[in-house]
Amino acid sequence: MGYYSEVALCLSGNGRARLDAARHEVRQHGTTSSDIELFLQNGLRQDAPDSEGVLYYWEGVKWYADFEEVRFITDVMDELDVDEYLFLRIGEDVDDAEILGGWWDNPFDARLFRTIDFG
Repeated sequence: MGYYSEVALCLSGNGRARLDAARHEVRQHGTTSSDIELFLQNGLRQDAPDSEGVLYYWEGVKWYADFEEVRFITDVMDELDVDEYLFLRIGEDVDDAEILGGWWDNPFDARLFRTIDFG
């Protein structure tokens, strides 16, 4: 089983370039790049041609730093300026949400909302 999250990562053009460079570095070393590539391919991906930005979205993902692909992405985020990315994660628990980065003016209009619906 495990604990699952919903995760979105928006990267500006510079953020995307840094992610691509990090992917290239991993491929050069031949470690476990296939796990990282598979993880990125399994998420929904949306490109923003006007800004060269990219959005990755995963639903029902185990977002643990123990996993190399998660650690890879968090390492890339750590190297970015705050305005080059927006990271949103919602866990299973009602009070478990995480927002990192500050690229709020992203072309995907990605936001985190908690709502009450009835009717």
